[in-house]
Amino acid sequence: MIKSIVNKLANAAGYHISKLQRPSEPTASVEKVTKPEAKRPDPKDYTTTTVPMEVPCQKETYYFVLNNYVSPTSKVLDVGAGLGYGMAILSVKAKEVHGIDIDKKSNAYAEQEYIGRNPKIKSIKYFDGYAVPYKDSSFDVVTCVDVIEHVEDYNRFIDELLRVSRGVVIFSTPNRRVEFTNPDGTPRNYWHLREWSHKELDEILSKHQAKVDWFLIDGPFEGPFKIRKKVSKYTLVLLPVLHKNRLGVRG
Repeated sequence: MIKSIVNKLANAAGYHISKLQRPSEPTASVEKVTKPEAKRPDPKDYTTTTVPMEVPCQKETYYFVLNNYVSPTSKVLDVGAGLGYGMAILSVKAKEVHGIDIDKKSNAYAEQEYIGRNPKIKSIKYFDGYAVPYKDSSFDVVTCVDVIEHVEDYNRFIDELLRVSRGVVIFSTPNRRVEFTNPDGTPRNYWHLREWSHKELDEILSKHQAKVDWFLIDGPFEGPFKIRKKVSKYTLVLLPVLHKNRLGVRG
């Protein structure tokens, strides 16, 4: 019964965990099979309010950012803030936190939950998925947790987040694993336009104007988790940190 509930919640959050507890094979590349392109999901149709829940590995990402990159003087932007609990975690140490999301329903939910109740959470705004409504270099820390896999033009999106950062941009996204991938190479999660392996995402990020530090989250959907620097068969989440002002060096 408990396992069934966990599976249902994980799948709603975008993590298929039928084999997560005991992975039997390491991360592997999946060759795409050419076929007529199916109609892609519209990210604007997705809402985190369908099954409101706090996703354990997302919380792990926010705590990682809080403990390693946020200071009492930090101005933070959470891109794809969803229900807002990530902003609440970041506000524990940050000077101020702002959130944006394409999901108007989740924005309304987060506003009701946090605006006027948590004095460090200053604003929650709608954006179109690309144009971030802030000036260049507005934030010390920009977080983007389980969002980029939903974005069609991800290179444009990465550059836009770097534009509004004066420090770091931190992404998290599901690690592409065989057991979460259809035979044609597409994600089993309908709402994900694509998922990447560590190597694939690293190649994409290397083309942008930032130094990339790599971290990974290992563990089952519900935890416990370990932060790693090398990929293993237990890697659940890719967690790259982009340093805007440290160019030309790979770490």
